[in-house]
Amino acid sequence: MNRRHGRRRRTKLWMLAAAAIVIVAVVLIAVLSGKKSPATDSGDVSDPVPADTNVDQPVTPADDTPEEPPKEPYQTIAITGDQEQYDALYRIGDTGFEMYTYVDGVAQKYAEAVNRTADALAGKASVYVLPVPLSSGITLPDALLGNNLFDDQAAAEKKIGAMLNASVHYVPLNDALMRHRTEYVYFRTDHHWTALGAYYAYRAFCGEKGITPHELRDYTKDEFTGFLGSFYRDSNQNDQMAAHPDVVEAWHPVTTEAMLDFTDTAGNTLRWKIIYDATDYEAGMKYNTFIAGDQPFAVINNPDVTDQSKCVVVKESFGNAFVPYLVDHYSTVYVIDYRYWGGDSLTDFVRENGVQDVVFVNNLSAIRSSYLIGKLQDIT
Repeated sequence: MNRRHGRRRRTKLWMLAAAAIVIVAVVLIAVLSGKKSPATDSGDVSDPVPADTNVDQPVTPADDTPEEPPKEPYQTIAITGDQEQYDALYRIGDTGFEMYTYVDGVAQKYAEAVNRTADALAGKASVYVLPVPLSSGITLPDALLGNNLFDDQAAAEKKIGAMLNASVHYVPLNDALMRHRTEYVYFRTDHHWTALGAYYAYRAFCGEKGITPHELRDYTKDEFTGFLGSFYRDSNQNDQMAAHPDVVEAWHPVTTEAMLDFTDTAGNTLRWKIIYDATDYEAGMKYNTFIAGDQPFAVINNPDVTDQSKCVVVKESFGNAFVPYLVDHYSTVYVIDYRYWGGDSLTDFVRENGVQDVVFVNNLSAIRSSYLIGKLQDIT
């Protein structure tokens, strides 16, 4: 009996020892399996993603990641002086503003004319579009911007841009001019922009084209005082405007060799200076210092540029102050005022003359005129 009981006790002890060994082995396996492999430690395998992490979301930047600085706000302009409305003109003190309403149907026809030109010239010429804001979209006092007399011209510009084909080089000007809105970028007594306003547009064009613009200091400048323009006339020759006439500033091209040949409405061809001395012009005519004014057709040849580069500017009168800045970048600059040009087809003209760039420079008031855009459609 005692021997049998001894054997049973020894058997139980062996069983307990075996069980203990198994338990120790399981524990060791669990511990070892929880360690990182050498590959993980070296960075070749990513750490496990915590269960509460959404792997589809981007990594949140650290708290010390610098934020993008806020954009500089545009300088504000306050209302100063009495206010009066004359039909489509609104006067504040000695400054006039054209009232503006965006017309979507006409804007669509404008975009169609531009797109049609770009499609017809695909692979042959690049098409650029510069819709020019009016002073009532840039220098109008902030309290009146976008009210019932003045539609939002920045919004109008964006709508026009959205209608253009991807092949069109769209050059928005609202922001470029708003950054300088307290400078002399528009006349007070006339509806046009100044040559300074046109210069900032030229810089925007150069940015889109990928060329380096000249600095203002590169040019020779003339000034013609005593300018009283269309707003002065439409305000019944307001006394405040008469007491503070505008000054027409004009920057000559860097080249001194280029000359302009234009064809007038009677079909005569005349040679003229790109910037003409307007000192003795009548008070309302001094804006005509630029490219001989509103002529149906003009051509400017610059012998200092010998690469045979050519562009054509399709414009109304706002383009007059813009064209002189292009002269230093092309061998030939053609200028077509679509309101008066006798040609039938802009695209045929471009092909026949080997033009590389077509530049539409058209103000927002023209782009809402069904009559004017009808004239543009006639040649496109």
